[in-house]
Amino acid sequence: MRSFLIAFVIFIIWAFFGLWLYSWLQAENEPTAVLTDKPLKNTDSIQLNAIDSATIMIDSISHVKDSIPINNNTPMIVKNDEGDILFLFEEGIISHKNSTEIIIPDSSIDFKYKINTYLIEHPNKEVQIVSVYSPDENMETPNLGIQRGNKIKQILIQTGVPSEKIVVKPVIKDVVFNENESFNNVFSFAFKPFDKDRIEEVEVNIPESVTIYPKFSETRIIVNNNLRNLLEDVKLAFENNPEITVEVIGHTDNVGNANDNYRMGLQYARQVRWYLISKGNFEKSAIKASSKGETEPIDTNNSKRGRNANRRIEIVYNYNG
Repeated sequence: MRSFLIAFVIFIIWAFFGLWLYSWLQAENEPTAVLTDKPLKNTDSIQLNAIDSATIMIDSISHVKDSIPINNNTPMIVKNDEGDILFLFEEGIISHKNSTEIIIPDSSIDFKYKINTYLIEHPNKEVQIVSVYSPDENMETPNLGIQRGNKIKQILIQTGVPSEKIVVKPVIKDVVFNENESFNNVFSFAFKPFDKDRIEEVEVNIPESVTIYPKFSETRIIVNNNLRNLLEDVKLAFENNPEITVEVIGHTDNVGNANDNYRMGLQYARQVRWYLISKGNFEKSAIKASSKGETEPIDTNNSKRGRNANRRIEIVYNYNG
């Protein structure tokens, strides 16, 4: 009897050991799930007639990743035309929702002097004022991005910067206002090669180009307030300047290969073009779509925030008089 009990205890011990060893080996062999935020690319060839004839705009879709809103924690930056940060101001310039008023903290007041000094030292450059406004703000004409940007333009002119070397570029983007409905990331600045051709267009009152961040799905643009506001801006532009044409340019990040990114940028641009034509009753010849793919980033592609900034649609107005 005693031998039986000893043998039984040994059996139980070996049985537990065997079960533990089996479960450990199973865990080692289980596949590991990998999570990635790498955007999916549509590598299929694009057919214009299919895009133009299909209903490609929807107001909502499941599992769509919205463009990430910008918030008050990002400093105001000034970049050169290669994308390098030249100056950085932690507090930025403050604005309030639905207001054109701007407040420049003491810590940011030097921005105008540094911009002026840089342009004196680089006479072949101009400065672009990137002025953000939210689709949740009041619709005004001109839009709040232009109005706020023009106030900064006047400050730069008073500091000594030539008017023809200042470009206001309004950007429609989701904004996270604080509890006081203020926002200190309204502006950023970029130095670019001086564009003499643009001066001729300014003389005939051509609207400034606009950058928008619509909702992107895997293969489509999703209608949101950014696009609706853009439609109203384009309508007004055609009313005031019947001779103009509009170019819709798609830009991407550099994830994937360059050919796929070019096609994806063109696909998104064509969808925005068709949205404007179908909702605004514009002549098809007045709006064209093109792509620059990954070739003109406005931020680094080494971070998620930078890639989101580079995935954008640019609206450029051209004078054909």
